[in-house]
Amino acid sequence: MALDALTSRRDFMLSAAPVLLDGRPLEVRIVDKDSGRPVPARVRLLAADGSEVVPLGHAPQLAAEAQQGDVRFQSKRFAYVDGVFQVRPEMLPLRYQVIKGYEYGIAEGVLTPERARAGTAEIAISRWSHLSRRQWYGGDIHIHHISPKTCRLEMEAEDLDVANILTSDFTTDQQEFEGRLNANSSRDRLIYVSQEFRHNHLGHMCLLNLKRTVEPVKTMQTEHYPLLLEACDNARAQGGYVSWAHFPSWPGLEGPLDVAMEKLDGLEILSVLDPHDFPVFMQQVVPEVEANNGLRLWYRYLNCGFRLTATAGTDKMTSFVTVGANRVYAKMERDFTYANWIQALKQGRTFITNSPVLAFTVNGSEAGGTIAIEPGKRNTVRVHARAESQLTYDRLEIVVNGNTVAQSTPSGPKHVAEIHLEFPVTKSCWIAARSVEDSSTYRARKVDFRAIHAAEGTRLGDYYGTRRPETVFAHSSPVYVIRGGKAIRNHDDAQYYVRYLNAASAWLEKQGRFLRPSDRKATLDAFEQGRAVYRRRAEEALTGDR
Repeated sequence: MALDALTSRRDFMLSAAPVLLDGRPLEVRIVDKDSGRPVPARVRLLAADGSEVVPLGHAPQLAAEAQQGDVRFQSKRFAYVDGVFQVRPEMLPLRYQVIKGYEYGIAEGVLTPERARAGTAEIAISRWSHLSRRQWYGGDIHIHHISPKTCRLEMEAEDLDVANILTSDFTTDQQEFEGRLNANSSRDRLIYVSQEFRHNHLGHMCLLNLKRTVEPVKTMQTEHYPLLLEACDNARAQGGYVSWAHFPSWPGLEGPLDVAMEKLDGLEILSVLDPHDFPVFMQQVVPEVEANNGLRLWYRYLNCGFRLTATAGTDKMTSFVTVGANRVYAKMERDFTYANWIQALKQGRTFITNSPVLAFTVNGSEAGGTIAIEPGKRNTVRVHARAESQLTYDRLEIVVNGNTVAQSTPSGPKHVAEIHLEFPVTKSCWIAARSVEDSSTYRARKVDFRAIHAAEGTRLGDYYGTRRPETVFAHSSPVYVIRGGKAIRNHDDAQYYVRYLNAASAWLEKQGRFLRPSDRKATLDAFEQGRAVYRRRAEEALTGDR
């Protein structure tokens, strides 16, 4: 329940006589129930009249810049604390809400004068999920305008394992790039300053694990050549990971080309725009845009046989967004290090989430795995999925080649849903799990899913700050089931991307900026090469060839 809904409770009004504590502030400790130790967290405080109160030492008015260290979203103010904070005793009673990521229960209650008589009070929070015990570690791949030192406290408070701060042409932190793990990291909190490479029409990319930045850095390239293909090659040559940035909102001119040429490792499916919504930017080049939301565009790539890992990031650049509100969990095969985390992303061992915790296997293989089966009269695979979440959602679903083949409704205080399925495989396919919350109720209330920093939005936005309103959502990367050695192919989806590249080429011919005629020709030739890849895959879908 949102904190504002609790302010009328009778116990909140039992203020008793003022307790002055000899002028001393009340010290409040947030402790992990299991260890008994203070832990960083995010705190919201409300006075008896419903007004917001901030801990001592925190700025009464919150600036928009991310460097501030506190956050405000959907008209709610939160403070990041390192495990201990102080309030003036005359402010009591105070209703509190304490949040620490997705795997700790949200704590709500009242700091009363009675609790304060000793001069200290304690709020216990309890972890209900232990993903790291199963070698899953969560990261935000897309953070801006924040110093590594400030980011470290926010990571601790949000229980985020990996933070990727991205310098770019619009930031002023290029000096923070070192080409290695940042010194503010610890053994279990890893910070790496890398780069977002951008073009206003071609698209944006998150380049992770860079040892050297990719030029240009301080300015954005204004011409449409060279293409982003070169930046991809540069990043990968130094061991980098390339994810298309905020894919649902900005699939860009060049996205299908980079996929066709197999230059991308993943797509940022959860970032900036609810993945069920439709592209905001460069809509004019997206064929049948109103029928192709972010999820469907990703599914169409998968149906063409391209293995693109699901990634997630916040694109945090203001104090209206919580770091890690969108995150990708990656499964380690070895010790938790940044290099191993990047390797897990490359191998597709991921799921993305803004609250639900997913477990998903096919024949015992987790996301990113490949299962080879021989053709026969009856080939089935065993699919298991489980989701649990501190925020409610509507369904857990199994998706095969973009189609829902099974679903389950969550129940209980942890909103647990589970699916056991014997799925008959008649052709090569990809299989994934997702948990979804319907948006129809929000849309009936006229929630604008494209509004930035909305004052009112979704249930998720009562607890986590995102750039635009989002529904509760999680999605695994696929497990690939290859039957009889035949590759995954879909004629209609391959032809769709032929049309996409046709539209992109037409836009470039009319509006592209090139320094030389040879640059224009090289660009259009590259787009023709991309079309040829999709045409070939469309033909393979009809003939059954690899």
